[in-house]
Amino acid sequence: MSIDEILQTDDINEFIPALADHVEEKCGYDDNMDALSDPERAFLITLTCEIEVNNGGFAQYFYNSSGNYAGELENAFQKIGAVKLAEICRTAIDAFGVELPSDAEARRELLVKLKSDEIDNVLDECDTAFYQNEEDLNDLIYAYVLKNKADFS
Repeated sequence: MSIDEILQTDDINEFIPALADHVEEKCGYDDNMDALSDPERAFLITLTCEIEVNNGGFAQYFYNSSGNYAGELENAFQKIGAVKLAEICRTAIDAFGVELPSDAEARRELLVKLKSDEIDNVLDECDTAFYQNEEDLNDLIYAYVLKNKADFS
């Protein structure tokens, strides 16, 4: 499906997965995030976080390669209008008390070194807050993309 066809889709349940496939292919499945416009990048970062957190919580998000973009997470959620989710992400990141490396291996080593019940408890609370958040992320993403559709190619 071409980007023009995707942007014409008014069914969110078709739109978001189709756009995700398109954007992921464009950036070589995260190998070349610099190929993306700022709105494409915000779209992919927020969607990837949602998938990871819903699948295994923030601990999984930070451990996997998706955590390479943790430093951009709060801003990406703010850009799409998910203010509460941005705050939840900031709390999860702040639980570590240090800046998380964008390099996956360095971040994994740091996560093992910092592992504690206190951090686990904060991440569990953030997971619960993320799951219970009332912002409709799909609607916010859809509106954000349509508002910035000129930046999607």
